[in-house]
Amino acid sequence: MIFESHSHQRFEHGIPVRGLQVCNRAVKIEENINGCKGYNIQPGDGYIVSILNLDGNHPMWGDNYQMSPKPMRLVRKTSNEISLQGYEVLAMTPFGYQEIDMSDYGITLYIENDEIVKCRLDMFDRNIYIEYHK
Repeated sequence: MIFESHSHQRFEHGIPVRGLQVCNRAVKIEENINGCKGYNIQPGDGYIVSILNLDGNHPMWGDNYQMSPKPMRLVRKTSNEISLQGYEVLAMTPFGYQEIDMSDYGITLYIENDEIVKCRLDMFDRNIYIEYHK
């Protein structure tokens, strides 16, 4: 599933900051079929979530990831919301695989009339979220 957004709003401690940002992003959610590069996770366990910059590549990394792929699992599903959240994984580091708690990241899809109208990326540890709009 890919949700294309043409604007987003950042919130810190529930307060909007920096105004509405007009830029092109894509929230990409894939079923975990083959695991995820950089993580030691079992195929078939949850989803892989990433956010892409559709305006071009990052000048330092050379790719268009705004948020690198993160493993997440379904934590809530209703008729108008689907929420995924990261979990503890083994991630490749310069020192080999290390346990990393990814539960600080979550994504919620907001649905109206069977269509995704907004995605919200939560960074729980920093009390920050970003709402991506169509």
